[in-house]
Amino acid sequence: MSAETPPAGPRQRHWLLSVTDRIVLTSGHIGSWIFFVVGGCVAYEVVVRYGFNNPTHWVEEVSRLGMVWGTFLALATCLNRRQMITITVLLDRLGPRARFVQEVITFTLVAVLAAVIAWYALESMMQTISVNRRTNTVMSMPYWVFYLAIIIGFALLLLQALTDIIVMAVTGTRPRGGFGQEEI
Repeated sequence: MSAETPPAGPRQRHWLLSVTDRIVLTSGHIGSWIFFVVGGCVAYEVVVRYGFNNPTHWVEEVSRLGMVWGTFLALATCLNRRQMITITVLLDRLGPRARFVQEVITFTLVAVLAAVIAWYALESMMQTISVNRRTNTVMSMPYWVFYLAIIIGFALLLLQALTDIIVMAVTGTRPRGGFGQEEI
């Protein structure tokens, strides 16, 4: 092997993918743990309500908040791992180049949608802060906490979609396996 030719090996990952993966997958792990905690809270409620006839006032609201946060924190991870629901009737008939173009269009639409939803959630959050809107429960939680989860979740989805678009534009290849049919 001459000094001019680099050694053969796996292709280097784009640095942007590594950074985005770390952020997005960490948020997905946090979202998963939130779902675990919600399950524990609900199990606790079942035991104290039916075992000791002493229901709590906080489990329902904490569980609702946890479900919202867990869902939106895991959103970008689903796109990262290509675990979104897809209809593959047309995709299966496309060639590699057409499939590449279709993915760029899909990521662009996802990015636009994520930006719009994050923007409107931000406006809604600011409005609820200005009027001090709260839940009508014993805990009286501020509504902005729910909107913040939507903003962060869709900002992460926007980050993931833009990363995929940029990497596809720079490298001319798909950064991961494409969307496809999953065998169940």
